[in-house]
Amino acid sequence: MVSRGKFVIHSRAVPPLTAGDYVLQGTQTIDAGGNRPTAVHNANVRVTSARFKLPPDQILSVFPPANSEGAYEARLPQIVIKRRTLPWERAPDPADRTIPWLALVVIAEGEGQISAEAPVDQCVTAGIRLDGPNDVARGIYLAVPQSTVTKVFPTKKDLQLLAHVREVDLEDTELAIGDDDGFLAVVMANRLPQYDRVACKPVRYTACLINLEGQLPALPPPSVPLRDFGAMAQVFDIRDYYAQTDTVGGSPDIAVMATTLGAFSAPGFSAAPAAVQAASSTGIKSPDVRLARTTAPRAGAAADWRTTTKTIENVALTTATADVAFAVRDAMKGGFRLPIEGIVLEKVYRFPILAHWSFTCDGAGSFESLMKGIDVGLLGTLPGAAAKKKRPDCAPPPAGTAPPDAPAPRPAAEVAETGHVGLAHTTRAGDSVRAWYRGPFVPSPTTREVATTPQGPALAHASDQLRAVVPDGREDLSLAVAFEIGRLLALSRPAFVGALMQWRREQFGAERARRLARLAAKSIGKLGDILKGGVVSTLGPLIGRTLVLETSVKTETVLGPFRPNVDPGRPIDFLAANVPNILATGLAIDAAVLKDLQRTGSTRKLDTAAVPVGGDLGASGQFGHLRARLADEVQRVATDAIARAPDRPTGRAEAAAPEPDALDDIISELIAARREVR
Repeated sequence: MVSRGKFVIHSRAVPPLTAGDYVLQGTQTIDAGGNRPTAVHNANVRVTSARFKLPPDQILSVFPPANSEGAYEARLPQIVIKRRTLPWERAPDPADRTIPWLALVVIAEGEGQISAEAPVDQCVTAGIRLDGPNDVARGIYLAVPQSTVTKVFPTKKDLQLLAHVREVDLEDTELAIGDDDGFLAVVMANRLPQYDRVACKPVRYTACLINLEGQLPALPPPSVPLRDFGAMAQVFDIRDYYAQTDTVGGSPDIAVMATTLGAFSAPGFSAAPAAVQAASSTGIKSPDVRLARTTAPRAGAAADWRTTTKTIENVALTTATADVAFAVRDAMKGGFRLPIEGIVLEKVYRFPILAHWSFTCDGAGSFESLMKGIDVGLLGTLPGAAAKKKRPDCAPPPAGTAPPDAPAPRPAAEVAETGHVGLAHTTRAGDSVRAWYRGPFVPSPTTREVATTPQGPALAHASDQLRAVVPDGREDLSLAVAFEIGRLLALSRPAFVGALMQWRREQFGAERARRLARLAAKSIGKLGDILKGGVVSTLGPLIGRTLVLETSVKTETVLGPFRPNVDPGRPIDFLAANVPNILATGLAIDAAVLKDLQRTGSTRKLDTAAVPVGGDLGASGQFGHLRARLADEVQRVATDAIARAPDRPTGRAEAAAPEPDALDDIISELIAARREVR
């Protein structure tokens, strides 16, 4: 179980099957009397996975953020993928399934080209063919020369170290970032973005998640570890060639026509082949593109492709809603569209791009560079010849360059004997005034405010409560600033914020319960007496327990009168005066025994009383009476039935004598059995 705020790293999550087509074969043998036929059934199964385009819902986060600007020199770019097995769902090396098929490469402007949409068979290097089904019909690719691959791309051995699975707690929204099972795949780059220390300007990068299937041999071989890090080591920049408009015209055709050898001065270019040089010296006049210029030189074609973050924002605001996603992705390719193929004289590789985003490194982000850039002129530093300091992370300016203009000197320091410094202050109303500020260190002993009440000093709840007006009419913001700094430092810790919210929730609930208890104390009787103290943490359980106790004491008052277990029956008039005789007749028991039972409550005589049987009454007793009554009833029913039948006589004299039925037979057998016993 991963605790909140922490995560567990797994080296990989290799699925049992790689993406592709499979055939599942099932056989069944049937035993039919010595003949055992076998049935074979084949089922085609396809294991799908992204190959040329990563679905947007699979990208949980990227770093650095897309289209952002910042000092990103201290952290490797990375992409977090929702599907944990994705980097290992294809096998670039069938002999080693632990090698991921995805790599995140970081390319600066001029080091590579991002293409427009093209058929997927054109998104790989010439001569490379990817077998199996594809996820899309068209995709984009990254075209890079051999120099960029050698100096920027990871080695085959590095791929296993640049991809891992991260297990997080789903309740930790900062780490889970919207995942559904708590397992994330992370692919990291092997290149730290750098600020241009030579020209002292930002560098724009693009991060590309590329497919390495079939192209592992193109990766650079393992290199010897280096002790020194070259932040501005030159990789490859085709823009240098396009920027030479003053000498070669900045046309890609010059590389083919070879009108001058100076055109091949950029990294990755070499002198024109001997055959081309010979052709230009045999009398065949090559066109001079430089003579075709009719306007002033420009910065080169590379300037037409530069796209800043502001441009991308404008594109997003001015494009139709249905096309804004495509327009933004297309704008992020700015600076990476210069045609490398056909110009570079070295081999150019193509790698399919599943996802890409751009960002700008606008400053050095290392601790060393930040410490070197600290302005040590503390508060109170006297104005002097404070010329503009050059950035510590930039190289010295070229010889002959004019120094930058010196900034305006600082105003005269305003320092009091107590250590207060006068600073410019903008009020919330927008007025520019002067205010006093003093830090925790003072030049001389001072008198601290001491509380004069036993409760101690008053507790401030906001920084404004600590703003004070000094005798000269200005505000002293020292304590207010200290309060705000302490508050922000405390709120920067998630654990403190969580504890504060829990304390607030508990105290707010307790105070609410106290106030409700005081309001209810006057009208709820005994419950009010219990709640008079008002010291409760949760009102609900207390009310529940009190209601249960009060209900048990005052049941009829709270719940109403009880209904008896048995309701009395309705009175029967003819039973009121002659109950013993009726029971004696019905039970065939002597009435004197029942009267004695009613009078004394003793069942002794009832236990010894003789109970007559039906046979003792004979034909003239109750059985005879029952027989006569049954016979009359049967006779009546038969007569009524005959009377309703058509064409039948209805007189009683004409009715036939009733035949004995089953009840007559039972009565006769009982009487006969009784006589035999006697």
